[in-house]
Amino acid sequence: MIGLSHADTRKAGSAAMSGKLTDLQALAAIVLWNSGLFDTLEIATALTVGEDAVCRTLHAARSIGREG
Repeated sequence: MIGLSHADTRKAGSAAMSGKLTDLQALAAIVLWNSGLFDTLEIATALTVGEDAVCRTLHAARSIGREG
C-alpha cells in the first residue's frame, strides 16, 4: 500500500471521482443504458464524462425506481 506521502495530490479532493452529470446527460445515460445496446464506458465516452459518474447516475435512478 502506498503511504500518504506518496499520494497523488491531484486526486486529493474526492477519491478521484469525476464531476456530476447535467440533467440532460443523466437522462441520456439512463436512456442509453435502458436500450441495452451500450455499456457504461461507451455511454461515458459518448457523453464525454467519467464512467463513475454514469455508474452513480444509473445506481441513483435504480434506487429512485425501487422507491416509487
